[in-house]
Parts: sequence; C-alpha cells; structure tokens
Amino acid sequence: MKKSAALVFLLFHAHGASAQIFSTDTTIINPSGETATIKQNYDIAGDFFDDVSNSGFERLFPIYSFESVVTANTVYNGLPINIAFPVSNSTKLVFDIPELGISKTFIKGTRSQSTNALEHYLRNDVDGTASRIAQYQIGNTGTSQLAGNPASLQGQLVANNFDSAVRVSSPANAQANNRFAVGVGGGSYFQKGIDVDVINVPISQEFSIDSDNPGRKLLLNGQFNYVTIGEAASFQGGLGIGYAHPINDHWSIIPGVSYGVIGSVDLYSLGQIFSTSLASNYRFNIGDYTLSTTNMFGYYKTLPLNVSGAQSDPDISNYVVKNGFFVDKILPFTAFGHKLNIKGIFTDTEFFGSKVFVRQYNEVGFEIKTADSVKWLDTVTFGITDTLSINAKYVFSIENPNNFEGYEISTGYNF
Repeated sequence: MKKSAALVFLLFHAHGASAQIFSTDTTIINPSGETATIKQNYDIAGDFFDDVSNSGFERLFPIYSFESVVTANTVYNGLPINIAFPVSNSTKLVFDIPELGISKTFIKGTRSQSTNALEHYLRNDVDGTASRIAQYQIGNTGTSQLAGNPASLQGQLVANNFDSAVRVSSPANAQANNRFAVGVGGGSYFQKGIDVDVINVPISQEFSIDSDNPGRKLLLNGQFNYVTIGEAASFQGGLGIGYAHPINDHWSIIPGVSYGVIGSVDLYSLGQIFSTSLASNYRFNIGDYTLSTTNMFGYYKTLPLNVSGAQSDPDISNYVVKNGFFVDKILPFTAFGHKLNIKGIFTDTEFFGSKVFVRQYNEVGFEIKTADSVKWLDTVTFGITDTLSINAKYVFSIENPNNFEGYEISTGYNF
C-alpha cells in the first residue's frame, strides 16, 4: 500500500507584495488651524492600535494636543474603519464601520482611556462587532486566518482531509498497513495583492483493524501550520480521524471528522472549526497506467472561542466539494538506481454556504516518486523508510483569477 506525506518547502515568493494588512491615513488639526497628515502601513495589529491611540497621536504628531481634532481613516485587516476625536477639548471617540452599518462612541475620563476602551471592545467581541468584522474578512479579503481561502485554517483542514483520503491505497493491496508518515509542508499564495505563506507539519498513521479484511483501516491525521503575512504570524493546529471501508478491491469509502484551532497575537485573530466529511477513493489500471479518482463532500463549521478574554464567533458554515483525478505510470528508466513513478494531479474545490473570499480553486501538478526504498534513507532510518517523492503544484481560481493563485513545491518520504 502506498502512503506518503509531502514535505513542502517554501522556495520562492511569486510576487513579493507588501502585506499592508492594516493601514492608517490620519489627519490632525490643532486649534490654530495647523494641519498634519501621516499615512502608515502595518503587519502587526498591536502596532496599528499603538498608532491610533492617544499616545500614538502624541508620538507621531508634534502639533497634537487635547485641543486637536483627529480623523483616522483606517483599513483593519481589509475592512475600512473610521476613527475620530471629532470635537476639540473632548474625550469623545467615534468608531465607525460604514460597510457594516456600525457606529460606536466611547467617552471616558481621558482620550487614552477612550482609545483603550475601543481596543477592549474589539478584542472582547462586545456587541459581536469583532465577529462581524471576521465575517466580512472571510468573505471579502485574502488575509483571514480562520476561513475563506486556502491558507486559512478552513482551507488547510480541507486539504488535509482530502489528502488523507487520497493516500488510502486500493483494498486489494494490503502490503503496507499500519504505516506512519510525517513531514514538513508549505505553500505561497497570492491573495488580493498580498502574499500569504504557509509552513505546515502533517502527520498521519494508518491501522489495519480487521485481519480478515485488511482494506478496513483506521486513519489518524494531524497538522501544525505556521502562517505568515509580512511580519505577522499565526499558528494553526488540527486533528482528524477517519475510517476506510472497502466496497470492492478498487474502491473505498472514507468517512471522517476533524477539528482545528487558530491563534494569532499579531493579527488579533482566533477561532476554531469542526468538520465532518465523506470521501470516495477509486483506483483501477489501464495498461501501464493507474487511474484514480478521489471525491470528498464535507461540512466545515466555525465554533465560538474565548481565550483569556479575547473572543470570536463569526458563525461561518460551509459545504465543501473537492474532486481529484490522478494518473500514475512507472517510467521506463531508472534514476540513481531507482525506478520512478510519475503522477499527474488535477483537483477542483468548491465552497457553498457562508460567503468566502475564494469560493472555487483548482490544483494542477505532478509528483515524481521512487517505486522502491531509497538506500541512504534505509540506512539513516534503520530500514523503516519507504519512498522519496518530489511534488509541485500550481493553485488557481477560474472563478476569481485576478485575486488568487498559489504555488507549492514539495519533497517527502514515508515510514
């Protein structure tokens, strides 16, 4: 049985775009009518809040004082937000999101206390405002770390669940049960003008649970993802369990469940997702070629999360359909003393339900894999390795080609 995990290394940035996740266009007018304007871009949410605070205005603008009028037109992770001290000699702070129809006023003892109250309001999801912001970002921006794009937690769970089903071998091949795979993975995605990079560590274990029918298997998989947008970082983790049930010697059905969580101090982002899925893996031979198709239907739902007072409940639910077609062939020559198997890859992924930024995308690529054990890997791993592979994919959206594309390059081996 073939069971592989890709070790995907981020080798290049396709576009090198600046992140600019947060931005400010701030104007100060002092009582004498003197005006100053500063425009800033940020990757880190904390830096953004530092500069739209009373202390930030004092630091950035020598002409600023309590008597000044302040207008800050900002972009908060893709969403336009207006923040202002519209009245001279006043602590009144106005927070306005025209896109969402939200307007909130904070009046505290000092201007510093008013801006602190705004930050607390967003971090603690008071009135559900932070959740509504997250919903907008998932549906309209390429920088949501929770859902809406392939680099998000939702997108990575979909990929991991599908790959787990792809790795299930034909029920007729019972030579490689109870295999363990671990790797390092990643990709670079260009989403609405912003580069998003992912490095992940996938692990999987397969157990045969019926000696009389070795095609019946318990599948365990997990992942840890490190995502960067400019200088901002986020962390994702996920666990999944599935069951491969053979229908015949060529066909297996794989139901499964998974759970994942995201957290980012840099982006003031957190959340969790639960999913269920049902996949089908069918494989057959035509001459020297092996053709296989994997089809998956899944349901992915965000769950409320509260960590140290920071809260999130964007209430996103999606049905996901992912279909893949693969063609394998043993090449008629050897390389470095090994037979090689080449596989062509094509997949289509589509989301239904809650609005997401990337609703449809495809992957095309290839995998070159040794058809026998690699001697030097045998030596360093005491004879427990299986094969070595190289994988490359181009990821793109037919529906929204100008806002999304990605690249993945990988190498990996099995135990």
